[in-house]
Amino acid sequence: MFFHSHHAVPPHVQTMSAQGTLLSRDFILLFCLSLCSNGHIAVFYCFEQWLEGIAVSANWRGMLISSMFVMVLFLRPPASFLLLKGGRLQALALSTAVLAVVMLAYIWAPAADVIPYVLALRVLQGVAIAVQSSCITSVLVNCIPPGQSARGFALFSLTVLLPYSIIPALSEKILLPALHGSEPRLFALTSVLAFISLLLVIPLAPRLRQVELTSTPKDSAGENDGDKALWDSVRHSGLLCIFFACLCFSIMTVLAIFFMKGLCSLTGNQPSSFFSTYTLTIILIRLLTSKRLDEMPQHSVSFACAFVLALCMLGFAWGPQWAFIPIACLYGLGIGLLYPLLASLVYNRSTPVTRSFNSNMMMSSFDASGMLAPLVGGLVIHAGFGYRGVFTATAVSVTLCSLWILLDWLRFRTTQQKGFTK
Repeated sequence: MFFHSHHAVPPHVQTMSAQGTLLSRDFILLFCLSLCSNGHIAVFYCFEQWLEGIAVSANWRGMLISSMFVMVLFLRPPASFLLLKGGRLQALALSTAVLAVVMLAYIWAPAADVIPYVLALRVLQGVAIAVQSSCITSVLVNCIPPGQSARGFALFSLTVLLPYSIIPALSEKILLPALHGSEPRLFALTSVLAFISLLLVIPLAPRLRQVELTSTPKDSAGENDGDKALWDSVRHSGLLCIFFACLCFSIMTVLAIFFMKGLCSLTGNQPSSFFSTYTLTIILIRLLTSKRLDEMPQHSVSFACAFVLALCMLGFAWGPQWAFIPIACLYGLGIGLLYPLLASLVYNRSTPVTRSFNSNMMMSSFDASGMLAPLVGGLVIHAGFGYRGVFTATAVSVTLCSLWILLDWLRFRTTQQKGFTK
């Protein structure tokens, strides 16, 4: 562990998962619930192209894509803190129900004034995802046994990858004119996943009712000691560089997801091949290396992965058509290792008290990328650089990620030499 708190860990924070196995009942239920939830996001891989098809300008396309992530970004931190004290069962059930309604509502998107209508749906979806994902993360971190953080996050990240390996390929068939499909109908179909999620909430109810952080008696000044201890631990975690690395890394992935279909319209490649290839590669990498991830030198491997991903982005933009699938495999390899290692750094530098909050702060950096990346992509296209310019920007972003990782390693090495334990 890189970080040790000066505060004692309250007994009520200790969880049963610390003594159990990784693949517990609650972990599997959370896995399935998150899998359904991420299906609502994966289906929007064609969102930018749909907006272009209905004559929405490039700047507005970027704004509409990012609007959902703006809501998630600003609501996740307060939601994650408040949910530590209870109410997760009701919050998870309500947010999941809202997601079902929002996805269905895309069917009735009007031909006129489509921008305010879609913007309202994206805002509601962002609110629901912020609450839902905060509930899931706050329970997840207490289901992962000590010493298995990288493996736990690696396996759980499959809940993001599996939808992207299935939904784009399946959606391309649904969207074929012969099947009379359309993007709004496709979005509405995923509301079925929300109803499945509601069923999964039922067996998770006992875990969701548990309170992670109880309020301590207030002192004479009226200050809550438990809250003060939490914030003090968060401020001194030394994770700022890792959060920035996560931000730059995720900007790359968001741009690749939302603008790959546009790039393929120029290069002649199939977007479904990209999603299927890289996600299947990640799944294979995670399954083969999950037991070894916690033994890897985290900083050096993370730095190397970020550098390789920068080359992949340039390869997608400017490489020959025959190299598309090999580059997608290499891209999957880089992501397959980088994300769980960054998540493990956050986990290992957190105490049991701050682990849930710090993990949600890491997720907030991903939310920020969802807000920033589409705006950057829209501006690049509006400036006339096209889709190749967007992917060149992704190479710059993931290069910055490698620099933040290097800076964090230098900081950690310096504190070790000075005799401090971070």
